[in-house]
Amino acid sequence: MAQVRDVVCGMMIDSETAQHKSEYKGQTYYFCAPGCKRDFDKEPEKYLQAGSSAQGAHH
Repeated sequence: MAQVRDVVCGMMIDSETAQHKSEYKGQTYYFCAPGCKRDFDKEPEKYLQAGSSAQGAHH
C-alpha cells in the first residue's frame, strides 16, 4: 500500500486502489474523487504550485 496525497484537497489515499488519476509532465497524480481530478485537469499548475499547503474541499 502506497499512500499519496491528493494535490487538490490534501487527502491521503492509496495509489494502488485510487480510481481517479491523471498524468501530467510524466508524473502520475492520484485523486480521492472525480471532482478533484477534474479540478486538477483544468488547472494542474495551480495545484502543483500550492504544494503541500493544498486546502481544498471534497467535491
